[in-house]
Amino acid sequence: MLGSDSPPETVAASFAIGVAISFTPLFGLHWIIALLLAFILKLNKVDVLLGTLVVNPLTVPAVAAIAIPIGRLLMRARHEAIVHLPWREMFRRSFWAAAGPTMKAVGFQMAVGMLFLSVLAGALTYVILVNLIRRHRAALEAALVTESERERADRGELGSPRG
Repeated sequence: MLGSDSPPETVAASFAIGVAISFTPLFGLHWIIALLLAFILKLNKVDVLLGTLVVNPLTVPAVAAIAIPIGRLLMRARHEAIVHLPWREMFRRSFWAAAGPTMKAVGFQMAVGMLFLSVLAGALTYVILVNLIRRHRAALEAALVTESERERADRGELGSPRG
């Protein structure tokens, strides 16, 4: 990302869209959606795909733990008591018949929360990343200017009296 010659806005948008996609509840479709959007919006495909890796099998439990209460709050839904389900009977059909409505409600709350987090994470990623890239490039440019001045001074081109 930082080595790209693309404008900072394009680089940041590429990664931020990938991050936003990674927070959607469309598991298994993230890369397809990311590549389609990258082609349509003419963004860097690698940066978009890298962004989709933010939410992954290791981070999904933490994201879900945040998304469910957010979804519940946004939907003004009641707290579903999944802890009171008869988990010892999980491998019986009767469990799933009884748990179905609760699981559906929790799943919908998680989906709404993840969509909210998707927009929030994508927007924050863009704002933070575009500023970091601009600063990084300015620092590189300043270092190059300083280095070229040092080289010219070593050759005696700077500060030598002309006569």
